[in-house]
Amino acid sequence: MKHLLSTVLLALVVCAGFLTSAPALGQIEEDPTQLLQLNTITTAVPFLMIAPDSRSGAMGDVGVALSPDANSLHWNPAKMAFSENEVEMSLSYAPWLRALVDDMNLAYVSSVRRLNKRQAFGVALRYFSLGNITFTDEVGTTIRDFQPAELSLDGGFSQKFTDKFSGGFSARFIHSNLTGGTSVQGADSRPGISVAADLSMYYVNDRANWGKKDGIFSWGMNMSNLGAKMSYTETAARDFIPSNLRLGAAYETILDDYNSLTIALDANK
Repeated sequence: MKHLLSTVLLALVVCAGFLTSAPALGQIEEDPTQLLQLNTITTAVPFLMIAPDSRSGAMGDVGVALSPDANSLHWNPAKMAFSENEVEMSLSYAPWLRALVDDMNLAYVSSVRRLNKRQAFGVALRYFSLGNITFTDEVGTTIRDFQPAELSLDGGFSQKFTDKFSGGFSARFIHSNLTGGTSVQGADSRPGISVAADLSMYYVNDRANWGKKDGIFSWGMNMSNLGAKMSYTETAARDFIPSNLRLGAAYETILDDYNSLTIALDANK
């Protein structure tokens, strides 16, 4: 019991410290006011960071250490090897920013298949429609109407190394068509294309009992969208894609045969 509490507290402290850590300042003579300024990095294709499923979305976008499901490929590919079912599928659709616009939406379909007791693979397709946009020139003359859209196609694999630990990876093709070839500031535009990869690990202990209640403790790590920059024109600087490191832990208390209570924490960097 004491060992379990120590493990849970350590995992939560590490995640919290990771989330609130500040960058170290080296011994470089610079203007002190410059050191305190934010250096925000703007990325292309931010839709890759949107929670695609209702389960994690309803839990504040946690997911790296939750129990495996059909959406594991997005949150933590390593979880797929622990899937209880041979085949799992999920389909999600969400109107996006519906209070502001009525034609933006995100659709996501994913599937996980267990190959054997220790291996599994998954595929997923994400499609983000930005609605209808009217392009105009410098004086406001309409050039054309267009519906920008972005998509990603994923494939991943997961392998159990022990009965409690697994690793996984996935590859991702990204296509972003925001202008439909419309000339932007005199330069011809094109769809942005990139490829990326995720690397992840997952640990679960299904005998982490708390008092008289059965419990399941898990933690996970996922480095996502590790890939090449992308550009929408020949002349513009290439933009980063939203690479992300996610760490998290979760504890599930089994209340009875039909109910459980889960506490989860994710930290992103």
